[in-house]
Amino acid sequence: MLCEERIDARLTDAESLVRAGADIGDPHAFLRGLWTEVYDRAPMHLRSPVLRRLHTLSRHLGASYVHGEGDRTSA
Repeated sequence: MLCEERIDARLTDAESLVRAGADIGDPHAFLRGLWTEVYDRAPMHLRSPVLRRLHTLSRHLGASYVHGEGDRTSA
């Protein structure tokens, strides 16, 4: 699990990159990485604020991303 400080630092870095117009590559891959890196590893009591920040980033990027949807591979 990630601590609140690490979560905040990672999301702040991501938000800064997006606001600065940095080349983040595929927005869906960028968002998927953040969901996996931050949301999936966040303690339950911190997931709501993480969720809000990730949705804000998604809107800013104009990329609709639903965590878990389409991420699974079929056997």
